[in-house]
Amino acid sequence: MSAGGPIIWMAGTNWDAVAGTDKCLVTALAMTRPVMWVDPPVPVRLPLRTAIRILGTAGKVAGSAPQLEQVGESVLRLKVMAPPGVTRPFIRRITAWWLERAIRSAVAHTGWEPAAVVTAMPLARFPRRTTGLKIVYLTDDWLEGSRLMGLSRTAIRHVLESNLSKADGVAAVSEELMFRLGGFRPADAATRTATAQGPVHAVIPNGCPEPAAGMPSAPREPAACVVGQLNERLDLDVLEAVHAAGIAMTVIGPRTDRNPSFGLRLDALLAAENVHWMGQLAADELRGQLSRFGVGLTPYADSSFNRASFPLKTLEYLSAGLAVVSTDMPSARWLNTGLISLHSDPEEFALAVKAALAERNDREQERLRRQFATGHTWAARAVDFQRLLDRADHHRARHRAGPLAAVTAGKPGEEQT
Repeated sequence: MSAGGPIIWMAGTNWDAVAGTDKCLVTALAMTRPVMWVDPPVPVRLPLRTAIRILGTAGKVAGSAPQLEQVGESVLRLKVMAPPGVTRPFIRRITAWWLERAIRSAVAHTGWEPAAVVTAMPLARFPRRTTGLKIVYLTDDWLEGSRLMGLSRTAIRHVLESNLSKADGVAAVSEELMFRLGGFRPADAATRTATAQGPVHAVIPNGCPEPAAGMPSAPREPAACVVGQLNERLDLDVLEAVHAAGIAMTVIGPRTDRNPSFGLRLDALLAAENVHWMGQLAADELRGQLSRFGVGLTPYADSSFNRASFPLKTLEYLSAGLAVVSTDMPSARWLNTGLISLHSDPEEFALAVKAALAERNDREQERLRRQFATGHTWAARAVDFQRLLDRADHHRARHRAGPLAAVTAGKPGEEQT
């Protein structure tokens, strides 16, 4: 099996959601190959018995009418229905069956022979009887984030253990997240040896858009910006310190918070006189906005979930030429650059923002930021992902050739030859 054919991508979010890891990487991969994007199953808004009856009837004709939609030149989107209550154990099993059936139907409809099936969906098992490499891609620590996502931690763990036991390759967005996989013991671990029977591993972080050519024609405004979803992952202490320091701040992104006390604090911050909340913007509009500001903020709270994550916004700021002030997270340290100012103390964070704004029109620094970002674009991440597929393909072929041809699986994060 060549690792250069179509990819089935079981995504963690639907195609129309805020563009995150899945969508950005798939868009880059689709420049060289077809990709079938599989939305997470969406519950139908009907009584349970009625929904199951309708889904069962639809399943009889699913092979001739999968819900496929062309959403890009080389990207097909598969929409999947599910009964209401998809987080309940019995309904999860029905949903898993329907998801698998929908994927097989869509593959048969297109006539594709997938080179790989990628699961980046916390509750999606690899579909049976589907050809191609099996790749697990962890875009966040789903176990730690289960409550935030409203999903069962136990169910996620069972699915993850099952998928890891079958995977040819495993990718994660951070070294910390890959390290945490060392605590897993897949269901068939007793039958695996420390040889080629295990998957190959790679850390494939988030990327950024290609830096725009040329510099902004107008001077940058003495204002900070925060981009991304507004929820409990943010460190409100540092943002409140920025506000208290009298710094103008624009916040761009949708609210997805759930905690009432957090919500009250966020309400007060967004209503403050020197804070402007713009809501969610399209990608093109966002890039235009980033050319205005003097500094971009990555104010993540110090939590287990955040320490394993890799925020998109930091590299997006650098790609747009902005100075960056971030809380001290492993992902920012992994980038290993002095172009990011790291501070977790609220007062120090605010002082760093002031210092960055004072130098906001330093064109040489802006050039260096854009230059750094060129090595971390989504196109570069797509190349990394292809390397993982090539290694997994080679690894699988050598394993099938016999134990004498096998190569060691190595430690998580290490490349195998």
